[in-house]
Amino acid sequence: MFTKILLPVDMSHEQHSQRALDAAIFQAKASNASIHLMTVIPGFSMPMVSTYLPRDILVKAHEEVKNKLRKFAEEHIPNDISRTIQVADGTAYKKILKEAARIGADLLIMANHDSNKLDKFFLGSVTSKIAEHCKIDLMIIKD
Repeated sequence: MFTKILLPVDMSHEQHSQRALDAAIFQAKASNASIHLMTVIPGFSMPMVSTYLPRDILVKAHEEVKNKLRKFAEEHIPNDISRTIQVADGTAYKKILKEAARIGADLLIMANHDSNKLDKFFLGSVTSKIAEHCKIDLMIIKD
């Protein structure tokens, strides 16, 4: 049924991703699909941030997050499931949707954890923005 599953993971709240990861593994096994794990580092590409931080710090942070995501994948995804990882920086919902299109994902699975109401008022929910703009099947796993 599915061939490529995109699973965004918030590396600052890995525990929120466990149920979504379980769903992705189940779907991957049922469909013989691959899992494409990704995480988004917010703000690094913003001019205000990038002009004040040396380039090598940004590169080092990107590599550290990539290593953490790789370790997460190795520890949680069974070896019989094909997997790839990607780290992006910028606006989370835009990068997730762009990655889904880039890899040709046919299913996007994501966790939705409650953030405080003030965050939702000012920033909006990443999940709700993805649900509004997503062009592929979307599975939202509620906490």
